[in-house]
Amino acid sequence: MLPDLQSQFVASLFAQDAAVTDSAAVDALVRGGKLSPSRRLAIYRHNVFTTLTGALRDLYPVTESIVGAPFFSHLAKQFIHATPSPSGDLNMFGREWPDFLAACTDADDLPYLHDVAALEWAWHMAFHAADRPRFDLLKLASVPPEQHVALRFTLHPSVLLIASSFPIVRIWEVNQPDYVDEVAINWEVPGDFVLVVRDDVEIKIQSVPRANFEFLRAIQNDASFDVAAEKAFEADADFDLQGTLLAAIQSNVIVDVRLDSGHLE
Repeated sequence: MLPDLQSQFVASLFAQDAAVTDSAAVDALVRGGKLSPSRRLAIYRHNVFTTLTGALRDLYPVTESIVGAPFFSHLAKQFIHATPSPSGDLNMFGREWPDFLAACTDADDLPYLHDVAALEWAWHMAFHAADRPRFDLLKLASVPPEQHVALRFTLHPSVLLIASSFPIVRIWEVNQPDYVDEVAINWEVPGDFVLVVRDDVEIKIQSVPRANFEFLRAIQNDASFDVAAEKAFEADADFDLQGTLLAAIQSNVIVDVRLDSGHLE
Protein backbone atom coordinates (compact mmCIF):
# COMPACT_ATOMS: atom_id res chain seq x y z
CA MET A 1 0.00 0.00 0.00
CA LEU A 2 2.53 2.60 1.13
CA PRO A 3 4.93 2.03 -1.81
CA ASP A 4 2.01 2.43 -4.23
CA LEU A 5 0.93 5.68 -2.56
CA GLN A 6 4.50 6.97 -2.63
CA SER A 7 4.86 6.06 -6.30
CA GLN A 8 1.65 7.91 -7.17
CA PHE A 9 2.76 10.95 -5.22
CA VAL A 10 6.21 11.06 -6.88
CA ALA A 11 4.67 10.56 -10.31
CA SER A 12 2.36 13.51 -9.71
CA LEU A 13 5.29 15.70 -8.68
CA PHE A 14 7.44 15.04 -11.71
CA ALA A 15 4.85 14.56 -14.44
CA GLN A 16 5.17 16.94 -17.38
CA ASP A 17 1.47 17.82 -17.29
CA ALA A 18 0.64 18.52 -13.65
CA ALA A 19 -2.96 19.39 -14.52
CA VAL A 20 -3.56 15.86 -15.75
CA THR A 21 -1.94 14.10 -12.80
CA ASP A 22 -3.58 16.26 -10.10
CA SER A 23 -6.59 13.98 -10.18
CA ALA A 24 -8.94 13.15 -7.36
CA ALA A 25 -6.90 10.00 -6.67
CA VAL A 26 -3.74 12.03 -6.12
CA ASP A 27 -5.51 14.79 -4.22
CA ALA A 28 -6.80 12.14 -1.83
CA LEU A 29 -3.20 11.49 -0.78
CA VAL A 30 -2.76 15.07 0.44
CA ARG A 31 -4.39 16.39 3.60
CA GLY A 32 -6.50 19.48 3.05
CA GLY A 33 -6.91 22.56 5.25
CA LYS A 34 -6.84 26.25 4.49
CA LEU A 35 -5.31 25.25 1.16
CA SER A 36 -6.79 22.66 -1.15
CA PRO A 37 -4.86 19.41 -1.72
CA SER A 38 -4.09 20.52 -5.28
CA ARG A 39 -2.67 23.83 -4.04
CA ARG A 40 -0.59 22.11 -1.36
CA LEU A 41 0.78 19.72 -3.97
CA ALA A 42 1.62 22.62 -6.29
CA ILE A 43 3.59 24.36 -3.52
CA TYR A 44 5.46 21.15 -2.71
CA ARG A 45 6.21 20.62 -6.41
CA HIS A 46 7.55 24.19 -6.69
CA ASN A 47 9.84 23.67 -3.69
CA VAL A 48 11.16 20.39 -5.07
CA PHE A 49 11.92 21.89 -8.48
CA THR A 50 13.51 24.97 -6.90
CA THR A 51 15.76 22.80 -4.74
CA LEU A 52 16.80 20.50 -7.59
CA THR A 53 17.37 23.41 -9.99
CA GLY A 54 19.58 25.03 -7.35
CA ALA A 55 21.52 21.78 -7.00
CA LEU A 56 22.09 21.70 -10.76
CA ARG A 57 23.27 25.32 -10.70
CA ASP A 58 25.79 24.46 -7.99
CA LEU A 59 27.03 21.46 -9.97
CA TYR A 60 27.13 23.07 -13.41
CA PRO A 61 28.03 26.77 -13.07
CA VAL A 62 29.98 26.77 -16.34
CA THR A 63 27.01 25.36 -18.23
CA GLU A 64 24.85 28.11 -16.76
CA SER A 65 27.47 30.74 -17.62
CA ILE A 66 27.43 29.59 -21.25
CA VAL A 67 23.66 29.42 -21.78
CA GLY A 68 22.49 32.08 -19.31
CA ALA A 69 20.28 31.72 -16.24
CA PRO A 70 16.84 31.75 -17.98
CA PHE A 71 17.75 29.08 -20.53
CA PHE A 72 19.48 27.03 -17.84
CA SER A 73 16.25 27.07 -15.81
CA HIS A 74 14.34 25.97 -18.91
CA LEU A 75 16.72 23.05 -19.46
CA ALA A 76 16.73 22.17 -15.77
CA LYS A 77 12.95 21.90 -15.70
CA GLN A 78 13.02 19.50 -18.64
CA PHE A 79 15.77 17.47 -17.02
CA ILE A 80 14.02 17.20 -13.65
CA HIS A 81 10.83 16.03 -15.33
CA ALA A 82 12.72 13.45 -17.37
CA THR A 83 15.18 12.29 -14.70
CA PRO A 84 13.81 12.24 -11.16
CA SER A 85 16.58 11.53 -8.67
CA PRO A 86 16.73 7.82 -7.74
CA SER A 87 18.72 8.62 -4.60
CA GLY A 88 18.16 10.58 -1.43
CA ASP A 89 21.78 11.80 -1.71
CA LEU A 90 21.61 15.22 -3.35
CA ASN A 91 25.32 14.93 -4.21
CA MET A 92 24.43 12.26 -6.76
CA PHE A 93 21.65 14.26 -8.41
CA GLY A 94 22.62 15.53 -11.85
CA ARG A 95 24.78 12.61 -12.97
CA GLU A 96 22.72 12.25 -16.17
CA TRP A 97 22.87 15.97 -17.03
CA PRO A 98 25.64 15.64 -19.67
CA ASP A 99 23.77 12.83 -21.44
CA PHE A 100 20.56 14.85 -21.25
CA LEU A 101 22.28 17.81 -22.92
CA ALA A 102 23.72 15.56 -25.63
CA ALA A 103 20.21 14.42 -26.55
CA CYS A 104 18.44 17.76 -25.99
CA THR A 105 17.39 19.36 -29.28
CA ASP A 106 17.10 22.75 -27.57
CA ALA A 107 20.90 22.73 -27.19
CA ASP A 108 21.73 21.60 -30.74
CA ASP A 109 23.52 24.88 -31.51
CA LEU A 110 25.94 24.23 -28.62
CA PRO A 111 27.42 20.82 -29.56
CA TYR A 112 30.22 21.14 -27.02
CA LEU A 113 27.89 21.77 -24.09
CA HIS A 114 27.53 18.15 -22.98
CA ASP A 115 31.31 17.65 -22.92
CA VAL A 116 31.72 20.76 -20.77
CA ALA A 117 29.03 19.41 -18.46
CA ALA A 118 30.85 16.06 -18.32
CA LEU A 119 33.96 17.95 -17.21
CA GLU A 120 31.97 19.70 -14.48
CA TRP A 121 30.59 16.38 -13.25
CA ALA A 122 34.13 14.97 -13.24
CA TRP A 123 35.20 17.88 -11.03
CA HIS A 124 32.33 17.09 -8.67
CA MET A 125 33.19 13.39 -8.52
CA ALA A 126 36.88 14.15 -7.98
CA PHE A 127 35.95 16.41 -5.07
CA HIS A 128 33.97 13.65 -3.37
CA ALA A 129 36.26 10.73 -4.26
CA ALA A 130 37.93 8.65 -1.56
CA ASP A 131 41.51 9.42 -0.64
CA ARG A 132 44.49 7.11 -1.00
CA PRO A 133 48.05 7.19 0.38
CA ARG A 134 50.68 8.41 -2.02
CA PHE A 135 52.70 6.00 -4.12
CA ASP A 136 55.35 4.02 -2.25
CA LEU A 137 58.39 4.07 -4.52
CA LEU A 138 60.04 1.31 -2.47
CA LYS A 139 57.40 -1.12 -3.76
CA LEU A 140 58.34 -0.35 -7.34
CA ALA A 141 62.07 -0.53 -6.59
CA SER A 142 61.60 -4.04 -5.20
CA VAL A 143 60.39 -5.42 -8.53
CA PRO A 144 63.08 -7.07 -10.70
CA PRO A 145 63.36 -5.42 -14.15
CA GLU A 146 62.29 -8.61 -15.92
CA GLN A 147 58.93 -8.43 -14.13
CA HIS A 148 58.13 -4.81 -15.02
CA VAL A 149 55.94 -5.82 -17.95
CA ALA A 150 53.61 -7.62 -15.52
CA LEU A 151 53.10 -4.59 -13.28
CA ARG A 152 49.59 -3.21 -12.91
CA PHE A 153 49.31 0.34 -11.63
CA THR A 154 46.37 1.87 -9.78
CA LEU A 155 45.05 5.37 -10.39
CA HIS A 156 43.85 7.65 -7.63
CA PRO A 157 40.07 7.25 -7.10
CA SER A 158 39.54 10.87 -8.14
CA VAL A 159 41.04 10.38 -11.62
CA LEU A 160 38.61 10.86 -14.50
CA LEU A 161 39.49 10.94 -18.18
CA ILE A 162 37.43 12.75 -20.82
CA ALA A 163 38.03 12.80 -24.57
CA SER A 164 36.33 15.64 -26.42
CA SER A 165 36.28 16.99 -29.95
CA PHE A 166 36.22 20.52 -28.51
CA PRO A 167 38.63 22.67 -26.46
CA ILE A 168 36.64 22.11 -23.28
CA VAL A 169 39.47 22.95 -20.89
CA ARG A 170 39.72 26.42 -22.44
CA ILE A 171 35.91 26.79 -22.41
CA TRP A 172 35.86 25.80 -18.75
CA GLU A 173 38.71 28.20 -17.95
CA VAL A 174 37.24 31.34 -19.51
CA ASN A 175 33.89 30.74 -17.80
CA GLN A 176 35.33 30.73 -14.28
CA PRO A 177 33.99 33.62 -12.14
CA ASP A 178 37.49 34.90 -11.30
CA TYR A 179 38.84 34.73 -14.87
CA VAL A 180 39.92 38.17 -16.13
CA ASP A 181 42.22 37.54 -19.12
CA GLU A 182 41.56 37.10 -22.83
CA VAL A 183 38.33 35.15 -23.40
CA ALA A 184 38.81 34.22 -27.06
CA ILE A 185 38.59 30.52 -27.88
CA ASN A 186 40.40 29.02 -30.85
CA TRP A 187 37.83 26.64 -32.33
CA GLU A 188 40.28 25.44 -34.98
CA VAL A 189 42.50 23.52 -32.55
CA PRO A 190 41.96 19.79 -32.03
CA GLY A 191 39.81 18.69 -29.14
CA ASP A 192 41.05 17.93 -25.65
CA PHE A 193 42.15 14.80 -23.87
CA VAL A 194 41.43 15.79 -20.30
CA LEU A 195 42.79 14.51 -17.02
CA VAL A 196 40.98 15.38 -13.79
CA VAL A 197 42.60 14.49 -10.47
CA ARG A 198 42.55 15.64 -6.86
CA ASP A 199 46.06 16.20 -5.53
CA ASP A 200 45.65 16.58 -1.78
CA VAL A 201 42.82 19.15 -1.64
CA GLU A 202 43.38 20.74 -5.06
CA ILE A 203 41.43 19.50 -8.06
CA LYS A 204 43.47 19.77 -11.22
CA ILE A 205 42.02 19.89 -14.71
CA GLN A 206 44.51 19.64 -17.55
CA SER A 207 44.65 18.80 -21.21
CA VAL A 208 47.22 16.06 -21.83
CA PRO A 209 48.72 14.57 -24.99
CA ARG A 210 46.75 11.73 -26.50
CA ALA A 211 49.52 9.22 -25.75
CA ASN A 212 49.43 10.12 -22.04
CA PHE A 213 45.66 9.82 -22.12
CA GLU A 214 45.76 6.36 -23.72
CA PHE A 215 48.40 5.23 -21.22
CA LEU A 216 46.29 6.31 -18.24
CA ARG A 217 43.05 5.01 -19.73
CA ALA A 218 44.62 1.59 -20.21
CA ILE A 219 45.78 1.61 -16.59
CA GLN A 220 42.30 2.64 -15.50
CA ASN A 221 40.97 -0.40 -17.40
CA ASP A 222 43.40 -2.59 -15.42
CA ALA A 223 45.79 -3.22 -18.30
CA SER A 224 49.29 -4.41 -17.48
CA PHE A 225 52.19 -2.00 -17.80
CA ASP A 226 53.34 -3.40 -21.15
CA VAL A 227 49.83 -3.16 -22.64
CA ALA A 228 49.39 0.41 -21.35
CA ALA A 229 52.74 1.36 -22.83
CA GLU A 230 51.78 -0.23 -26.15
CA LYS A 231 48.57 1.84 -26.28
CA ALA A 232 50.59 5.00 -25.67
CA PHE A 233 53.19 4.23 -28.33
CA GLU A 234 50.42 3.49 -30.83
CA ALA A 235 49.25 7.07 -30.28
CA ASP A 236 52.75 8.59 -30.40
CA ALA A 237 55.93 6.75 -31.30
CA ASP A 238 57.93 9.35 -29.34
CA PHE A 239 55.97 8.86 -26.12
CA ASP A 240 58.13 9.41 -23.03
CA LEU A 241 57.19 6.35 -20.99
CA GLN A 242 59.56 6.84 -18.08
CA GLY A 243 58.91 10.57 -17.78
CA THR A 244 55.14 10.15 -17.96
CA LEU A 245 55.14 7.39 -15.34
CA LEU A 246 57.28 9.44 -12.95
CA ALA A 247 55.13 12.56 -13.45
CA ALA A 248 51.93 10.57 -12.83
CA ILE A 249 53.36 9.22 -9.57
CA GLN A 250 54.58 12.62 -8.41
CA SER A 251 51.24 14.30 -9.18
CA ASN A 252 49.21 11.66 -7.29
CA VAL A 253 47.61 10.29 -10.46
CA ILE A 254 49.15 6.84 -9.90
CA VAL A 255 49.00 5.73 -6.26
CA ASP A 256 49.74 2.00 -6.17
CA VAL A 257 51.24 -0.95 -8.05
CA ARG A 258 50.91 -4.70 -7.97
CA LEU A 259 52.06 -7.71 -9.93
CA ASP A 260 49.66 -9.94 -11.83
CA SER A 261 50.20 -12.49 -9.07
CA GLY A 262 49.09 -10.11 -6.33
CA HIS A 263 50.02 -7.06 -4.27
CA LEU A 264 53.60 -6.07 -3.66
CA GLU A 265 54.82 -5.77 -0.10
